[in-house]
Amino acid sequence: MKHNLNGQLPMQVLAVANNKGGVGKTTTAVSLGGALHQLHGARVLMVDLDPQANLTQNLIGRSTEVEQHVGHAIIDKSLDGIILETESGLHLVPSAIGLAQYESLIPQQKMWRYRLAQTLATVASDYDYVVLDCPPTLQTFTVMALVAADAYLIATEPELFALSGLSTLTELADGVVEGLNSKLRFAGVTVTRYNPKQKNSTHSIVMQALAMQYGEEALLPSIRRDSAIVKSQGQAQTIFQYDPQSNAAQDYAALTTSLITSFTAR
Repeated sequence: MKHNLNGQLPMQVLAVANNKGGVGKTTTAVSLGGALHQLHGARVLMVDLDPQANLTQNLIGRSTEVEQHVGHAIIDKSLDGIILETESGLHLVPSAIGLAQYESLIPQQKMWRYRLAQTLATVASDYDYVVLDCPPTLQTFTVMALVAADAYLIATEPELFALSGLSTLTELADGVVEGLNSKLRFAGVTVTRYNPKQKNSTHSIVMQALAMQYGEEALLPSIRRDSAIVKSQGQAQTIFQYDPQSNAAQDYAALTTSLITSFTAR
């Protein structure tokens, strides 16, 4: 079923976050964007808020030089000349290594926590969804992402060490809800890179711990470990471009459907 593009819903903003790196956060962000566009026909804007620029490289490759990035957009509160069209059909507000210096520059601006939200508001009629790929920190860019978002999704691995610090992220989000963005809600948790064939109990222990911390209803479809993900990244493609029949594509399709249902049910 294609997404209704006739203004039934206002633009929805989803932040994909975790204050730990290497847990599949960026992969989840780009795969959700790919599913929203390629499977549901949605107009999707991807925003790379991480100075490592992995999302940007995943969509346009490593050799493409980025002149204007999201830091410029936030300072100017304008996306004019910054949005890139990618071969995936996704539109991208890119990042670059120079974004790191904006971590301290942006908080010097008036009402800085709202600047990303104000910037995105300028293109609200152009997109159905915005997917924000947050950096693995809980500082400037993650704060602005939570203030701009309608919902946030936690992506984590099925490892016990990956659970440490998640409560700090949810505490930050709770503080944003109380003082900065009352509409922000918790979309849930997805566990990435899990192997259903492994008989050890780590995955079940992690799932039990997450259920205890967030509730059973917050456990969204998990994503199986799949070499197709790495190969798709090497080709600067989404998993739905590279191998739409892969396990990862099937799992991300299920996750995307779950998130769409939660958005439309509000």
